[in-house]
Amino acid sequence: MNAEVKDFIQKCETCRTFDNNQGKEPLQHHEVPPRPWAKLGLDIFTFDQRNYLIVTDYFSNFFEIDALDRMTSHEIIKRLRAQFARHGIPDLCVSDNGPQFVSEEFAKFAQLWEFQHVTSSPHYPQSNGKAEQAVKVAKQILKKAKHAKSDPYLALLDFRNTPTQHVGTSPVMRLMGRRTKTLLPTKGKLLQPKDAPFEKEKIDNAKQKQAEYYNRSAHPLSQLSVGETVRVKTPNRPWEKGTVTEAIPERRSYKVTTEAGANYTRNRKHFRKSNELPVSRDIPCDLPCETNEAKEVAPDVPKPVTDPKNTVTRSGREVKPPVKYNDYVRS
Repeated sequence: MNAEVKDFIQKCETCRTFDNNQGKEPLQHHEVPPRPWAKLGLDIFTFDQRNYLIVTDYFSNFFEIDALDRMTSHEIIKRLRAQFARHGIPDLCVSDNGPQFVSEEFAKFAQLWEFQHVTSSPHYPQSNGKAEQAVKVAKQILKKAKHAKSDPYLALLDFRNTPTQHVGTSPVMRLMGRRTKTLLPTKGKLLQPKDAPFEKEKIDNAKQKQAEYYNRSAHPLSQLSVGETVRVKTPNRPWEKGTVTEAIPERRSYKVTTEAGANYTRNRKHFRKSNELPVSRDIPCDLPCETNEAKEVAPDVPKPVTDPKNTVTRSGREVKPPVKYNDYVRS
């Protein structure tokens, strides 16, 4: 009986449409790049009615902030060219699906400067978590500097020289191999560059520890198959019925087509399995369709036999023609 009740609920269209959001999956972190500035995360954020571009390094956690005069691809490319000339051209850049990053102009820029550009799953910023975390830190620095009426660049300089927990070195040391001078009194010997040890193992251990705590309240979701009926969650809308058209297992993402014909690419978190009939088997019917149950319940009512010479009104009253027309033949 429990199995039948569960199966009945799984097939209930109303229950599937207004299902709760799914829980988080186990953490799937990005692989640590082999060297600094090889893999970058790009994002745009707004603070105090001003737009900023943030670029963070996946190896060192070092990030750059640039104020944007315009929200265009040309403006972002101009800022990135200056940073790439300063730190070098990366191998890979990860961003969201903002129009500034998916434009043809940005694609030409990536081709010309010979770096790969990939985008995260729509409405799933966690897949580019390094950039999202950098945005949180940057906003805190700007907010506190504004409140204290101090120089935000000095606060940014201090952050870059603060050692990272579980790693032991600061972002600027991992990126540049040296400390940068701050207002804090420091010996000149400490500011001299030296061969920094390869700390990839320490970073990996820190990530494993982070994943250990994160996965305590997470559980893996089963894989979906092409052609399977699912419910997809979109922002500010209920669960929509759709069919899986393509699987992207390495990113835990899938492509679906909904009943309305819309195509979505979403992370596995945004899909819920459903035992409903596939979308292709749903036959639309604009007129009321007669079912077998209706045939069995509805009794056979004999049709009233009426005189073809007479007519009947809507209320059922018989209308008879005048007697003077009896000699005429009506068609």
